[in-house]
Amino acid sequence: MNSTFYLLILVVVLSTTTYGQHEKITEKWKTESIYDSNLGEIKYHVYKNKINERKPLIVYLQGSTNFPLYYLNPNGTYSSSITLNVDSMSNAYHIVLISKPNTPLVDSIKIAPSGRKFYPMKEGYREKYSLDWRANSADKVINDALKKLNVDSSTIIVWGHSEGSQVAPAVAVKNKKVTQIICMMGNSLNHLYDFILMERVSALKGEKSNEKAQSNVDSLYTEYKKIYSDPQSTEKEWFGETYYKWSSFTLNSPIENMLQLDIPILYVAGGNDHHSILNMDYAKLEFLRKGKANLTYKVFPNCDHFFMETKTDTSGKKEWIDHLNEVNNFALEWVTKN
Repeated sequence: MNSTFYLLILVVVLSTTTYGQHEKITEKWKTESIYDSNLGEIKYHVYKNKINERKPLIVYLQGSTNFPLYYLNPNGTYSSSITLNVDSMSNAYHIVLISKPNTPLVDSIKIAPSGRKFYPMKEGYREKYSLDWRANSADKVINDALKKLNVDSSTIIVWGHSEGSQVAPAVAVKNKKVTQIICMMGNSLNHLYDFILMERVSALKGEKSNEKAQSNVDSLYTEYKKIYSDPQSTEKEWFGETYYKWSSFTLNSPIENMLQLDIPILYVAGGNDHHSILNMDYAKLEFLRKGKANLTYKVFPNCDHFFMETKTDTSGKKEWIDHLNEVNNFALEWVTKN
């Protein structure tokens, strides 16, 4: 047999293996579809563990990027953007995930020549992806899940991480059935402000000159003016995302939506989260100023954006401590108290 035949056999074997691996994940979830004339097809996934039992509902909103909820890395390992311990939490809660526009629950990702992980953008993703799409789709998923699942409607939680944390308050503003929201590691102010903050902090730490930081900030304002001058554009991009995406996530800031709510809000930050902590601190101050008592603000001082703590011993050796279970347990205890 020639080398072409061997190559064909290898491709078939690898494809079958990959499909089998994907199937191990998909068989744990029940996928439902909703079609909306404006949003298109919305696919959401319910974890099958004790799916017929009466349980409260958690609708989980993951962070940014167009990656599937579960993705196979080129090295053969799976990763996920889900920060919940689904296996244990599904004993007491219905867990629902929502796929991003035209994006499957699980798929393989690729590596660019630069070494960056990427997932090829599906047709229609750019035109739909926005805070509006995410908030409106979650609103419809909640309503649909209440019809199809045996839900204890006294507890309906929208739980967001990172960019999903920005979406959660907007969902609760739309859907009055939501009883609590949990927002983790996300900003309270305009997300574009984070890039300005990072420049200022970098200069204050002596990583660059004040002149260089100011030049970078001026450049950012130039880009922001372009975004707000053409906010519906799905062709023009900044920082890998469309103008439409950036404008939709920043025309209303998360704090504006949070302040409209009277339901309990858990706001979780990491003290070592360079992406969010300076921005998140403002939320507590604003709730105090407004005399609103429905915000619980909890900071895990040494956690980064993904709940990890890094320690360095006297020899310079680094140790990573995962606080995800601690954070999630705190959140679940907060739910029972609220």
